[in-house]
Amino acid sequence: MSRLRYLLLFILIATVYKAHAQQDMDLHLSDTFLAGKNILKVKRDFHDPYLWVLAKNNEVYRINSVTKQVDDYSDKFTTYSNFRFTDIAGVNKDLVFVATNADVLLEYKNNALKKIGNPEGVPGVITSIGADYTGTYVTDNTQGLAARPTANSIIIGTDKGMCHYDYDNDVMLAGSSKVSAKVFDATYRTEMFSDLEYGPWYTGQDYQYDVIELTQWTIYGGWLYYKYQDFANSINTACYTYGWIDDMNTANAGAYFIQIWGTEDGIFQNNRNYSYTLDWPHKQYLKGINVNKVTSILGLVGFGYINQKAISKENVLAGTDNGLYFTNSGYKNNINGLMGNYTFFHYDPLGNKKINDICVNATSYTTPVCEDGVWVAAIDGLYLLKPDFGAYVDKKQPLQAIQFEGNGPEVTKIELCANVSVNAYLSSYVYSDNIQQWYKDGKEMANQSGASLAIKEAGEYYLVMYDPCSEVHFESNHLKVTQVAAPVFTFNYPDVLNYCAGSSASLKTDDKPNYQYRWYKDGILNGNTSPQLDNITETGKYKVEVSACAGNWVASKEVQVNFIAIPTPVLTTDKASYCDGDQATLSAKVPIDASAILNWANYQYAWYKDGSPINGSAASIKVSQPGKYKVVVSGCSGSVSSAELQVDFIKLPKPVITAGKPAYCIGDIAQLTANVNIDPFTTVNWLRDGNILPDEQDKASITTNIGGNYTVTVVNAGSCNIASAAYNLGFTAPPTVSIQQIINTTLCDGQTVDLKASYTSGNISWSTGATSDKISIQHSGTFKATVTTTAGCAVDESATVQYFPNPTLNMPSATLCQYTNESIILTAPAGFAKYEWNGQPGTNTFTTNKLGTVDLTVTDNNGCQASQTIAINSHCDDIHIPNAFSPNGDGHNDTWVIAGLEGDPTTTVRVYNRLGSMVFQSQGYATPWNGTYNGSKLPASVYYYVISTKGTKQVLSGSVTIFN
Repeated sequence: MSRLRYLLLFILIATVYKAHAQQDMDLHLSDTFLAGKNILKVKRDFHDPYLWVLAKNNEVYRINSVTKQVDDYSDKFTTYSNFRFTDIAGVNKDLVFVATNADVLLEYKNNALKKIGNPEGVPGVITSIGADYTGTYVTDNTQGLAARPTANSIIIGTDKGMCHYDYDNDVMLAGSSKVSAKVFDATYRTEMFSDLEYGPWYTGQDYQYDVIELTQWTIYGGWLYYKYQDFANSINTACYTYGWIDDMNTANAGAYFIQIWGTEDGIFQNNRNYSYTLDWPHKQYLKGINVNKVTSILGLVGFGYINQKAISKENVLAGTDNGLYFTNSGYKNNINGLMGNYTFFHYDPLGNKKINDICVNATSYTTPVCEDGVWVAAIDGLYLLKPDFGAYVDKKQPLQAIQFEGNGPEVTKIELCANVSVNAYLSSYVYSDNIQQWYKDGKEMANQSGASLAIKEAGEYYLVMYDPCSEVHFESNHLKVTQVAAPVFTFNYPDVLNYCAGSSASLKTDDKPNYQYRWYKDGILNGNTSPQLDNITETGKYKVEVSACAGNWVASKEVQVNFIAIPTPVLTTDKASYCDGDQATLSAKVPIDASAILNWANYQYAWYKDGSPINGSAASIKVSQPGKYKVVVSGCSGSVSSAELQVDFIKLPKPVITAGKPAYCIGDIAQLTANVNIDPFTTVNWLRDGNILPDEQDKASITTNIGGNYTVTVVNAGSCNIASAAYNLGFTAPPTVSIQQIINTTLCDGQTVDLKASYTSGNISWSTGATSDKISIQHSGTFKATVTTTAGCAVDESATVQYFPNPTLNMPSATLCQYTNESIILTAPAGFAKYEWNGQPGTNTFTTNKLGTVDLTVTDNNGCQASQTIAINSHCDDIHIPNAFSPNGDGHNDTWVIAGLEGDPTTTVRVYNRLGSMVFQSQGYATPWNGTYNGSKLPASVYYYVISTKGTKQVLSGSVTIFN
């Protein structure tokens, strides 16, 4: 097919899918961290909840994504401050790697910093790093694909090659290339990096960027393009999307996933399977915008499975110099390997600020894994955004999710015969096993939440399926079952019927109109279809099946019919076991009742011990000696011997009690063990001071904290018993310990408090490792002191120390016009217990009409303080700008009147709200602002203005307050 035909086909499919290129996800700003800092990289490990952050000036932070606690690790890396930190990759809360602008990789592991680099093995200047979360990377290119080993490692891209560092064994592994390499993506479900020497895909053309894409299943290679035709000059970032989801822990990309890469001239897209040629189409988005990071986020994953789209989502995220962008879902947005259609939407709440990096937050403590947040590294802080798909799915439209077993989805009604069931199941080819609940006739079915349901009753059945990652739930299609009554018949025979050999038997059931019959012998149809079976002469298991509706047969019970020539006696004992000195009664039981068998004679009995005859001619005898006994029973058809029965008389071994250790302390749990065997035929009782402990029955070992004389008795099934000697258990008193916090005042960050332990005897050990009576604490936590005596008795005591964080201030500079005697009010954040302005107490507001600086100190309710110096600058020559007005319609100060701008049409006036969004703009100021935006009255608040005018040759800025 020519390139033109490919393009025409691509345009046709893009037109068909245009209707799908609409927004189907919202993002909500949930939280802000490290405000004001330039965040360069953000990496979330998916094995624990910790996030690692790299900020400008070599600042390193760790954030708990659950508690939102921020820990500053910057001082851990000051030894290498002569390097510039360029990338970060976290493995868990105690292990993180930091890349530098040289050939040095830093490892911070379990509170110890280590340099990984020359001469250890990093081949060149590091370009990027990533954690090999998928565990797929091939470390040995000399072996076959299935035999190649894997390792828990950090992927290291350098300007001279790719290598991996095995952090479990502290070993640098062999690299897969010797040319410049870069890690584009490394998450729990995808990895993508450049490797210009990868296998048979290498073409050697300088405008192709060979990349390797890894999933937990396999390894793929593809091409990204640059410096050719309409492609950009460089590739900043790259990722790939799946098109379907096989499992949320192991996503199967198949052959047709989409490659997306960001450049200085926007985003490009092609299909991996056809990226070997430029004849296959590609796309470009956000042309003219520099793109720093592309990745994707998954949503509603339980509602799309394997190759069925359903309603699952995979949306591309892009961080650019012009802000954050997101797309419509591309999940299953391709046909026969062709590319889907994306539309990029700008996330306005973050404005047009530069976005350096993006990391998708995924929880590893739920199933399936839920991608529940987006960490956005911006030039002015770290933002956490929450995805929301609920507004874009029709939760009232039933999902085609369930069907009858053995039938296609088009079968929605089934008629059942009574006592017959049919299975309904959730289609695993479309939906994963979510959190679901079965309903019958509109009512919830208790304890029925599996992926399948055995239906035995008439009714209308459906599922309500809950998304485990959000509050969204859906109702499935409905299945209707009707029922026909089961046949009613009698078949009242004993379970076993015995007859003499040579006779015959017959079986029958009720003869009813419209019923059908069929008989079985030993599970096989014998051809009889009448309600009665005559002339039975063979031993076997017989039953009849009766049908009242087509295809539904109800079976009777099976009756064993026996034709017996000679009885076989069974020798039994009156007890399961015997003790020394007991007398055992042995009885001969013949399994046939002689009175029920035609012409059967009375039985005669002959007894034997160890093969020799002994006295006894009745059906039972009494014996007191061990040995092998049998009986020979004679009747009209001859005689039969029973099997030999071994009779033993048991002598039990005497139990002995031992303790877990020589001595115990008060508060200890003692363990006592007896050398007894626990089996179904033996009863073991524990006694303390002669009293049975019922909760300790049939235990070889018990635990207790009560002293006394303990004994064990052993009783077997035959009531043989024996007791142990008494074991005297005692407990000695443990030491005592208490902890005193020497300073009991409120503690703020940066202060120190001493904890002192007082104890009666023994040696002390703190949870910090210290062994002195007193320790100094500089951080919050619970600290435990353990005192151990020479006898081994130990006691713990803990003390909790709480440090309060110091408050923060970030008030903007202000301006006023002394020429017009203007006064301004500085407003500090509310909620502090104490405010001091220029050393004098006050409220959260301060009025001044002087240029210079104002010093502010605040104290919170914990007694912790923060201070800031606020600059007051001039903003005018001869312009008077009011700092407030009240557009309430009372005729006084209803508009914002600015003196001095009336005759200057070059003036531009702009007003912004606290979030930075512009609410007013005017070229010239002929009509004063009335406090509205788009015709709607703005709420009372502080707003910020910027006035530029050629008349004053300066830009004026400050705040204006609207009072209603």
